[in-house]
Amino acid sequence: MKPNTFISYSRQCIGFVDDLAHRLEKQEFKVWLDYRSLIPGRPWLEQIHSGLEEAELLLLVVSPESISSRSVEVEWRYFLEHNKRIILLIFQAVPLPPELAGLEWVDFRGGYGPALKKLLRRIEAPAAMEGRAPQSGFKAPAMVWLAAGISLITSLYSLFAFWTFLIPWVLVPLPVRIFKRDFNLSQVQTALWTLPIALFFTFGLSLELGIVNGDADFDYNNVYSLYNFVLLALFLQVYLIPLISILQLFILRSPAMQRWGMPEASVPKFANIYRPNISQPEPVHYYIEYAPQDARIANELAAELRKYGHSPAEELTSADEVLVLLSRFKSDTGADPEKQVVYPILIQRTKLPEKLSKVQWIDFRKGVRNLEAIAKLLPQPVKMLAALGVRPTSSRQASMPNVVLVLVDFLIIMGMVDFGSFISYMLELTGLNVRLVAYYESTNVLRVLFLHMLCMALSGWLIYFMVQSLSERRGWFASPGTLLLGLTAVLLLFYGQGLLGDSLDTIFKQYGIVPETLFAFLPFVLFISGGFLVAIAVLFRYKALLRWFPAKVK
Repeated sequence: MKPNTFISYSRQCIGFVDDLAHRLEKQEFKVWLDYRSLIPGRPWLEQIHSGLEEAELLLLVVSPESISSRSVEVEWRYFLEHNKRIILLIFQAVPLPPELAGLEWVDFRGGYGPALKKLLRRIEAPAAMEGRAPQSGFKAPAMVWLAAGISLITSLYSLFAFWTFLIPWVLVPLPVRIFKRDFNLSQVQTALWTLPIALFFTFGLSLELGIVNGDADFDYNNVYSLYNFVLLALFLQVYLIPLISILQLFILRSPAMQRWGMPEASVPKFANIYRPNISQPEPVHYYIEYAPQDARIANELAAELRKYGHSPAEELTSADEVLVLLSRFKSDTGADPEKQVVYPILIQRTKLPEKLSKVQWIDFRKGVRNLEAIAKLLPQPVKMLAALGVRPTSSRQASMPNVVLVLVDFLIIMGMVDFGSFISYMLELTGLNVRLVAYYESTNVLRVLFLHMLCMALSGWLIYFMVQSLSERRGWFASPGTLLLGLTAVLLLFYGQGLLGDSLDTIFKQYGIVPETLFAFLPFVLFISGGFLVAIAVLFRYKALLRWFPAKVK
């Protein structure tokens, strides 16, 4: 018979733990794992203690964070004091407390599959250990080494996209961060899919500046010359790097890398999916507590609850169950979790008060979903967790709906492109002997460049406040109408920069110089093309975006 198993770990190993729990459950183990076992609306300290009492086996995931965690220590000491079995899962080798050094262990630092089979054999047939658990040394799965090797290529080529600033800032340190497990997957993905586009324009700039000739060919008489290496690097950035970027995206999202990385290196996902088949749940007398700015979500939730026969209470104190919508507009509740069943529902990153920190919460930060499951399972909190449980995230993960994240990423990229394209534009002008023209047309040239920088500053200012408003759900652009006005203003400013480039081209032509610049109109072109893709995403997720915007307070 499979023992009841309690997994003790640090949230920094959430990807590994989540996969392990799923695989153990497929082997018919009864697994106690906090975010998949803590019942919403009930104090979690009591539930953890109950889980420790009922468990027969503790799997302790060893990492620097877990060994230094006070809560993890309480769990393994409970098992030692009650003479229960503990198996160490070595995720990272670190110095162990003397009490743990001589226990059973399985090394998970290398191949995951073989280590899992070894763990299952050890659980079923305990045997004497050959040696103590490793407490030093670095090992990593083969996929991690592959990811780091490929990231070294993209990091080097990201230097060619220097004018974007964002891409090298994210990709240059990536090989080291992969080994440290602390890369931000959301930022890396954005940088990787924009890298080929940036390199294409870099190649155009190199042609304009004469760094490389369009008709250039390899010097076959001197194969290993610096000239050949530079030429090869420039051509590979157009033909090979797109494939490398796509490959790296797949690798970083692979199961092995999802197990390896910290929460910010993982794809946020539901911890468990459960779709209830209930048509008439037991009626519950409920109360929804919320800020006026979160009225849209509250109204949708209330409509779904009424649809399944639940009745709203007139006052919070008279309700059997209280659903509290928590956001930057409301971060506390008047309900007493010790006397009422309270369901904290996070719709935005915010600090929980002490009395709610002891209660398992429902996570809607990535978007409101599955309201039907809440209505059907309101009387059954255990099953509600199965339907709504979300794998824990970290503060470095983007906790907002995907459609909002797409808009934020798009605006940040456009801000970086605008600033970087101006530097590249100045490089283009330098290659056209701008000093000669400026000598005779200094007033006109300075006027155009000043207006260009003014447009760039205004667009950067608008982008900053739009990103802030979208991320924090407050400010001038925290509504669909004002956000659309802001986007239109940025587009017009980008178009104005392009027109200013045309006017400068006209001045150059008066002196017999025919400019063929790329970067004056680049922000406008990318805004139009990228904006079209963003508009499609918004069209399919418009309701999620509308919910994110705060409702108007009368």
